[in-house]
Amino acid sequence: MAFQRKTVFSPSKEAVEKSNINSLKNFIGLDTIEDLYDFSDSHMEQFYEYVVRHAGIWFTKPYKSVRDSSEGKEHTKWFTGGEINITYNCVERYKKSKNPAIKCVYEDSPIRIISFAQLDDITGRLAGSLRSLKVNKGDRVGIFMPMVPEAIFAMYAIMRIGAVAVPMFSGYGRDAVKTRVDDAGIKYIFTIESYSRRGKKIQMASLISDIPGTKLITLHREGTEGLDFYELVEKGMYQKSLNTGSEDPAIMLYTSGTTGKPKGTIHVHGGSFVNLVKEVKYYLNFKEQDVLYWITDLGWMMGPWEILGANALGGTVFLYPGAVDYPRSERVWDMVEQHGITILGLSPTFVRTMRSRGIHRSFKSLKAIASTGEPWDKESWLYTFNVFGEGRLPICNVSGGTDIMGCFLASTPVTDLEPNCLYKGLGMAVTVLDESGNEVFDQIGHLVSREHLPSMTRGVWNNPDRYMRSYWSKFPGYWSQGDWAMQTLDGHFFLYGRSDDVIKTSGKRVGPGEIEDICSGVKGVIESATIGIPDEKKGEMIVVFYTGTDSEDVKKEISREVSSVMGRSFAPWKILHVNDLPKTRNGKIMRRTLKSAFLGEDQGDISGMEDPSVLNEIVKIGERENKH
Repeated sequence: MAFQRKTVFSPSKEAVEKSNINSLKNFIGLDTIEDLYDFSDSHMEQFYEYVVRHAGIWFTKPYKSVRDSSEGKEHTKWFTGGEINITYNCVERYKKSKNPAIKCVYEDSPIRIISFAQLDDITGRLAGSLRSLKVNKGDRVGIFMPMVPEAIFAMYAIMRIGAVAVPMFSGYGRDAVKTRVDDAGIKYIFTIESYSRRGKKIQMASLISDIPGTKLITLHREGTEGLDFYELVEKGMYQKSLNTGSEDPAIMLYTSGTTGKPKGTIHVHGGSFVNLVKEVKYYLNFKEQDVLYWITDLGWMMGPWEILGANALGGTVFLYPGAVDYPRSERVWDMVEQHGITILGLSPTFVRTMRSRGIHRSFKSLKAIASTGEPWDKESWLYTFNVFGEGRLPICNVSGGTDIMGCFLASTPVTDLEPNCLYKGLGMAVTVLDESGNEVFDQIGHLVSREHLPSMTRGVWNNPDRYMRSYWSKFPGYWSQGDWAMQTLDGHFFLYGRSDDVIKTSGKRVGPGEIEDICSGVKGVIESATIGIPDEKKGEMIVVFYTGTDSEDVKKEISREVSSVMGRSFAPWKILHVNDLPKTRNGKIMRRTLKSAFLGEDQGDISGMEDPSVLNEIVKIGERENKH
């Protein structure tokens, strides 16, 4: 693939000097920010100790060592011997702050503001009630709620007493919730009777009320059996945060389930928290007066990430549980303007939708646009930068995963930006390996980490063998979770999707993201997804699905562009128009599910899909096309 590079954003000297990254550099006593990045990898233990001090993270009992790999790299422990509680760091320590802790807007009502003092009082009393219900340290407690303040109250209350919060995607069906309840051994679930989305009442509590072995704690409880959320708050005796160990589990996040049985990943009070605070503070340049809004869900990694990161730094998190384009397409942009949001986190899928609708807006309050969830295409990245960012706002593109509750890669306000780019993470020891395990540059390969990192899952719940197979088996001694990437000598990275989505055709390998990026530049294409299907001669043939204008001219142009840029051997076998693509609610295209539907195979776990009905069209197209 011909790869052309062009810097479109360089930070001003003043912006660099005022940045949190520069402040950390000075705190450590280094000369340049590049020295900081080098130091973070070569002196990792010292680096994370500096982060703890510079970010003001509070350990109630000092740790004895930053890192302990005595049981093997794969089972490393961080900040050993120390005691730290996430809720104390995010809530109690700020209870005298004048800043709002949470701002929330609903589809059909005005803004709701919660102070740190209110957050402390509610979560303290709710935690007291959980103790009275015999919820003990280490017990798993579910949260099945949209992004409303009470979901945050629940999360903080659970962690406050050393129990483990298990947030679940608010769009799951009963069976998906039951799978996680059974796997984690959940006895209590926080939920809501119903809420409004697109002007319709979405029932939640009744959906899961018959799951055996668990009891509901319901907000706005009506007919559902179980406990009432605010009755527990009113009756609860205020409970201070317990002294939890650095390695005590705090949150269990389930992978989105795009393939196979979802994995329960385990994240702790110490290393996981230190890493996400690092990322929000330095990657987003988050300061105490900032308001952070990320279009996400509590069940996705970015939900806890944004909430804990913003509150840990004394700032405000903005919540919106409604549809992003209801009652009008510009709902998100209206909220940015009306409520002083300074950092907006979105996905390329959201941008493609806005671009297809011709939305043009700019904002005085925004200081940065952030993104995650999937690889960018060049057209959408440039649209975001030039239109929404007026060619002046940095795009803080981050990428990691549920499995590390953090980001391997991140472009920041102090790094030069190129379309689609990311930058190496601080203290993440990332590189790219070819199939033989050799480090490569300017060549697509497997994104890995050379080290065990503070926020890596401490295992897969109830399945230690799966943990080793999933992350440490492909390249022994390296963590690999299946991302297909390219790195340059100057520290920039570019993502091309999942490595297990890679297509092998005529002896050559190509990442679907490479082809999709080309398709995005064709007039009439909104978004696309590329898969490979089995072929006796070529190994696999390329099939492109796209949304946008359904015409032969568009299909011919896609074929011409792909052949011109990639070479004739990569010309698509089929180019198929669809009305929608299968995606998770946080915008990830589910290529393997798309492929299974097209080939008429078992689609696996689709509980994380935004709209499973889109597969019906793909199944019918597959039946038609595969006859020929």
